[in-house]
Amino acid sequence: MDDPDVDHELIALLRESLGFSNKAPDAVSSDTGVLKDAEFIAHNAIDVALSMYGTRDAAASLYKAMCERKYSTETWSEHELHPKLGVDVDEVGLVNFVFTMDLLNFSFWSEKSAEERYQVEYRGKLWTGYNSLVACLRRGLDDGIPITTPRFWRSNADLQATVAKVFAGATDESIPLLEQRVAVLKEAGDVLHETFRDEEGGGMTSDENDDSNSLVSSQSVKDADMGEKEGVHIFGSVSVGQNSANGEFTPATSESQVHTPAEHAVQVDDQSTHVNHKSNERPPALKHTEAQDPPDMTVIRLIDEADHSAGKLVNLLAKHFPCFRDEGRFEGRKVRFLKRAQIFVADLWAAFNGKSFGEFYDIGHLTMFADYRVPQMLYNLGVLTFAPPVEGRLRRLEELKSGESWELQLRGCSIWAVELIRRQIGADHPGAEAEMHAVLLDFLLYDLAKEFESSGTESIPHHRTRSIWY
Repeated sequence: MDDPDVDHELIALLRESLGFSNKAPDAVSSDTGVLKDAEFIAHNAIDVALSMYGTRDAAASLYKAMCERKYSTETWSEHELHPKLGVDVDEVGLVNFVFTMDLLNFSFWSEKSAEERYQVEYRGKLWTGYNSLVACLRRGLDDGIPITTPRFWRSNADLQATVAKVFAGATDESIPLLEQRVAVLKEAGDVLHETFRDEEGGGMTSDENDDSNSLVSSQSVKDADMGEKEGVHIFGSVSVGQNSANGEFTPATSESQVHTPAEHAVQVDDQSTHVNHKSNERPPALKHTEAQDPPDMTVIRLIDEADHSAGKLVNLLAKHFPCFRDEGRFEGRKVRFLKRAQIFVADLWAAFNGKSFGEFYDIGHLTMFADYRVPQMLYNLGVLTFAPPVEGRLRRLEELKSGESWELQLRGCSIWAVELIRRQIGADHPGAEAEMHAVLLDFLLYDLAKEFESSGTESIPHHRTRSIWY
């Protein structure tokens, strides 16, 4: 167990200043530190605890469920709303779609009833939660709005209005944190342009091309507003300071403060409501237009820089994008969670079935994605126990502020609990541990949590934290 009185960051800085560091000045490590920080939190938490008996029982039941449901990377493309490679999107389009999705993959919970909460109508159904996000992106692209193209986030003169249009709901409630979502897109667009653009001028990344592209993009949105959908775009191939302790985020281009879960899913039946009988229809095929701009390759260049390392890509995201820098302070030590950065890498891995841009030699080093659903499910399974004050606050549906001790304990203990479950499965089933990634366990736990919610059998409400981190 780490000594809580030792400042590891200070030691690392001292070693570097004395010339003892073998790291190149700009080198990015493949070690995210998330698991080590989660272990530290779990060993020092006093309000959230892990049950070893519950961990063993959960390992047995989750391994059985994993085998019965046959979870794998291929499960991702079976999601009704996820774009299909080679059918709906090309490779660049899929990369940009997943990146946009996980940029905005946070804070979907609502205090309103199932009928009144934010939901989106798309393809004959009403979608909530994470699915509402994916439905909005698909619907926007169908309407000719290049919402998943990074250069569009910089060139659009009124991104706020465009994002509001893309995320228009079917009820009176708006999507939570709309302004923060706009700020995240703007920041990401700027970082990609400044750090990962093609220095040789390809891919329409010069300032002149950005300016001319603004006119094309504005016209695309105007056409979409007028219902002109003749030229349907293929995804991604068309024109188009942070305070970690409290979850606030300040984009580089704005002085406004942004306070801020990301949900992911594999099965959707329990998260949608039928509106008509068209649920079996496929969305219209996305076609190339005759006059296309070069594809936006900035996210591709970001991925290439990671050299097929999942951990390095996570660290690159945290290094360059404040909106991915999900960390806090616990017992005097900086702790990292990096939820959305990790889930972007995991979604790439799943979307590309572990190949091409989804090929990572260290995918097993990712942890569970610390959100608000998996801790709830771990409590249901008897893995986590809460001190009475914590449990009371959750049952009263009172909000936990991002960065406060109880919230950090819930997230850190959940990450460490899933790691212990993974190790227990490996001990009980030799040879299974290598394939039993924390990523797949997280996907399963999330789906089980949604099933418990739909059936009304959840034993405790999920914790409520508004943040851009999850």
